[in-house]
Amino acid sequence: MRQQHSSTSKFNPVSPKDLVPGSFQMIMADSVEVMEYYYRGKIQELEQSLAQLNILEHSREIASLCRDIVRTKEVLQKIIIKKGGSQSTQPSIK
Repeated sequence: MRQQHSSTSKFNPVSPKDLVPGSFQMIMADSVEVMEYYYRGKIQELEQSLAQLNILEHSREIASLCRDIVRTKEVLQKIIIKKGGSQSTQPSIK
């Protein structure tokens, strides 16, 4: 089965290598919108995991999750900046 490439991927050629730091997991995506959707979901997943932990029993896990959330938000911010011209209003990152 062949995948069809959207026309937006031709106009917004952004590779994951341009956006993701070396120590962070890269994703393969053919459009900025797909990468944005992935990282927004990743942030939600990390925040849900964080909400289930107790600081007295899971302090190291909490610190690790917080670092991952910060890194993911930085990557998402870069994606939004790269995407910039295709939307009239910039979505916020919570």
